This record gives sequence, structure tokens and C-alpha cells, in this order.
Amino acid sequence: MSNPHKPSITLSILVAYLLSACGGGSSSSNEGVEITPPPSNPTTASISASATKVFIGNTTAISWSSSNAASCTASGNWSGDKATSGSETIAMTNEGEQVFTLTCDGASSDVMVSVTSQDFEGSCVNPHTAAIPQSYVGGYEIPFPENSFGESHLRGMGFKDYGVRWIYQGYLDSYHSDNDQSASWVLDCTQKEYTHLMFRETLRRLKAHGVTTASIYNFGYWNDDAEWKLDHSTKHITDEEVAYITSTAHELGMDIHYVWQFNIRVADEQRLLFPFDGMARVDMPLLEKIMAAHEGHMLWEAVQLESLGVDAISADWSAMWLCFSCGIDNQGHTQAETDALKDFYMKRMGEIVSGIRERFSGKVYVGEGPQWNDERVADNVDGILFSFPNLLNNDEIETATVDLIEQRATAYLEHAYNAYYCLDNQPCWSRTSTDTTKHNMIFNLPAQSHADYLSTGWVEDGFCVSGQGNDDDYLGSDDECIQRIMQPNFSAQAIWYEGVLRAISKQSYFNTLGTTSSTGYWLSDTLLHDGKVEAFPSISQSIRGKSAEKILKYWYTGEYETYEPTIIE
Repeated sequence: MSNPHKPSITLSILVAYLLSACGGGSSSSNEGVEITPPPSNPTTASISASATKVFIGNTTAISWSSSNAASCTASGNWSGDKATSGSETIAMTNEGEQVFTLTCDGASSDVMVSVTSQDFEGSCVNPHTAAIPQSYVGGYEIPFPENSFGESHLRGMGFKDYGVRWIYQGYLDSYHSDNDQSASWVLDCTQKEYTHLMFRETLRRLKAHGVTTASIYNFGYWNDDAEWKLDHSTKHITDEEVAYITSTAHELGMDIHYVWQFNIRVADEQRLLFPFDGMARVDMPLLEKIMAAHEGHMLWEAVQLESLGVDAISADWSAMWLCFSCGIDNQGHTQAETDALKDFYMKRMGEIVSGIRERFSGKVYVGEGPQWNDERVADNVDGILFSFPNLLNNDEIETATVDLIEQRATAYLEHAYNAYYCLDNQPCWSRTSTDTTKHNMIFNLPAQSHADYLSTGWVEDGFCVSGQGNDDDYLGSDDECIQRIMQPNFSAQAIWYEGVLRAISKQSYFNTLGTTSSTGYWLSDTLLHDGKVEAFPSISQSIRGKSAEKILKYWYTGEYETYEPTIIE
């Protein structure tokens, strides 16, 4: 039996003993010294994290292994008995440095994870600010939301069709061409990092405001061959970005709705497929070609979007209106010619809906473009987008109230219902459907954040347009960019939202599927009246960072959040 009072052998004693045994060192006797050799199979522990820098709320996978251990224990920012090897995905809910330690039969190892409240992509962080001048807030009293929608209500919001890559490229050009030091952040961000970060932050913000369905508005340019076919390399939002947006939304528990905008520009050329001044004047040959091109592209999209798991598609298009009665040269069509064009349009749109359903298992909507009650379309889709017109007169802007807007919106809903179902003693479309159970409305909220919207309606917010006419109104200005002389007024948008949402919640005319705003959410936090790199978010229909956003949050979640803008002193 070994003597418990003998000291353990240190490395120096062991070396001395070995030297002595070989005839070196001291001549004194080593008799009685016990040698304990190092263990041949030492116990080890190892731990790692799949991500050592994490945005708060995200997860990291902690993996560990050990050798020659019977058991392991966790300590630090996790706890409990652990197997001798394994992996565990942990949500990072606390900001700061989080240390995960693993101890296995005396051997230990640890890993540190840094948790931050500022999202990032590589070295890229959000460079934008939502600071505004006090004048942007507006003078209308911000109302308290009256109600909220139930869980079954589709709570939608559409991405603004002013793309992230446009914004990135604009700042990149500003930095390199104009030596704009405020754009130096581009040095820390690749285009891909920036686009992924902006889409992800936008989806997270929408989620926090109760949105359950986010809509992508996409477009591209065409090859002007015998058959018009899209050049997919020109898409405003690439297929890779659509895949990223969809997967990120699904991780957040949100749905994605895809909308196509029929942009008629020819790829690689500064010309259009046909004359267009905000309205496409069609005859039958032109309409046939438009519908064939749209069908070919949407059936391709249906297959692609099915593979990505996209949840809904609009079968028609946005951003191109057709005039059936105008005539190609504005000479006008007869009623018979107009009806023939409208009938062909609905016939082909019904065929496009059917073609999409054969290839796509998600929801199919219409209403982004020209729509009326036709059984070939209305009876065969899951939702119909419904928009409101101008609700006030010019002389009512200064004294506008939520109650007045609600009253006008309610009156319009009644008028629209009667027209939709031929109850207004007007000529009735021959293919009108009376099966109201098949018609579910998604009410569109397109209000912009300037007071003139209340009476004169929507104004381009993605680029400058010149004035028209000679009166003193901004629409009659000679200014080459009327947007620059318009005054942002966020409170005007807020009272419009509250008034219209109240009318929608109380109406009993249409079946309500939900609400949305077609391109109602800017893809960065910027709110300034820029007009250069980021166009005009200050007057746009985007509610991001504006008081209407908090109105909608309450209607979508039942949670009230005070609007507290950051004011530039």
C-alpha cells in the first residue's frame, strides 16, 4: 500500500530521478520515492458556438464534446447536467457577453457569445436615422385608435417599390463621386450584406407592429422580340433576394405575398414597348400581346415561387393602368369595342388565374390593376384588393377630422358595394357574379403623408415630376420637381388611417379578409425630404417612422405605442 504522507512527484523531482537512474545528478539514494506517471487517457472537454456574435432574440448552437468523462455539467449562462457530447440551440434573450461553461469530470472549457441589440450583417450595421424636422409631424390631432382587428384578419403591408440596391448604389456613388463622408458606411457594407440587413430589419419591424403578411412588389424589363419575354437579370428584386426574404419571413412566422408590376421598359434600352403616359391606351392587337406576355411571365413566377414556399401571388399586375375606351391614338372606342376589350381582358385574366393555380398551391389574389366584378375572375380567387379614392374636397383639408374621413369612407363603401353587385341602377356588366360568399376583400390603405393627399390624392414619391397647369396649386407649379415644394404632414396620414380603419371595421357590405398598404413601407429608416439618393419618403405612402404606423400597430395588435419621433434641433 502506498504511503499517504509522501509528497506527489513534481516534474523537477521526476527529472532528477530519471537523471539519477541513468547515473547522473546526485549520488544520494532515491530509495523509497514513489513515481506517479501522467495518465495515459486524460479527461478533456471542448465547447464551441455556431455564432459568437448574435442579434438579441436570435439563436446560436452550442456544441460540445469530451473524452474519458462519465458526466458533464453546464454553468454560466446555461445550466444542468449534460451528456458527454451534444448540441443545443439557445435563444439569446439578454444583451451583453454571455459565457457558456462545460465541466466534465474536472476538465472544463468555455465559449463567450456577444449579444447585441443592433442588427448586423458581417461588418455592416444599419447606417440610417429616422430624425426629422418638427414641421414634418403636422398639426392634426393624432387620434387614439378606436378598435383592433381579430386574429383571423389578414394584417398586411407592402414593401415600398424603391429598392434596397438602388439606395446602396446611390450612397456608393455619392461617396465616390461627391466625396460625401456621410455615405462612408458603404466601405463597411457589401451590396449583398446591406440588402439582406435592410430586408431583415424591415421584416422584424413589421412583425413588431403586428403585420402577418408582407408583400413584395417586383418588376423587370423586357426583350422586345416577336413575343415579349422578361429579361430576368433586370429584376428589381433578384430571385436570390426573394428567396432570402421568404425564408426570413417564415422564420419570423410571417407570410409573403408576391406582386408583379408591369414595367414596360425594354431591357438595355431607354425606350418602351408601347406608348405610355401613366395610362396604356389599348386596341385588341396590343391587349393580346400584353396579356400573352403577362401570362407567360406569371406562370414562370408561379413555378419559381412555389419552389420557394411563397404564400400568395397576385395574378394581375400593379403600376400599369389600361384605358379600354380611349383608342390607341386617343380617338375613342365605341361602347361595343370597349366591351369587347374588357371581355377579352377578363377572359384572359381568368385563364391566368387557372394557370397559376395549376402550378402554385398558395393563395391567389387580384385587384392590383384594373378589376371589376366578373365571375371568371372574382369567383376563382382567394382575395380581391379594394382601394379608396380621394375622400375630401380641397376646402375641407384645413378642418379635416377623423370623423369626417370615416363618414366619407363609409359612404364610399356603400356606393362601391352597390356598383359591384349592380344595385345602383346603372348598366350592369354581363358576367357579374352575385355570389357574395366568394368575394373576400383586402382593403388597401394608400394614404401619403402630406395634407394634399386628403383631397387631390396620390403623387409620385419615387422620383421628381414637373407641375402641370398655371394655378398656384403645386400640381400647377412650373417647378421641375413638385415633390420638393410639398410639405410633409405625418398627422394627415394618421387621421386618414384612423378614419378609414374605423369605417372598414364597422362596414357590413363586403366580406373582409384583411387590410394592407400596397407599397406602404420604406426599406430604410430615412425620412428626410432627400429627392436624390432615397427619393421622397417624407411624403410617401410609407408609414415607417410616422404616426400612422402606431395607429396601424394598435389595429393589428391591440397594443398602444406613443408616437415619439426623433426631432432634429
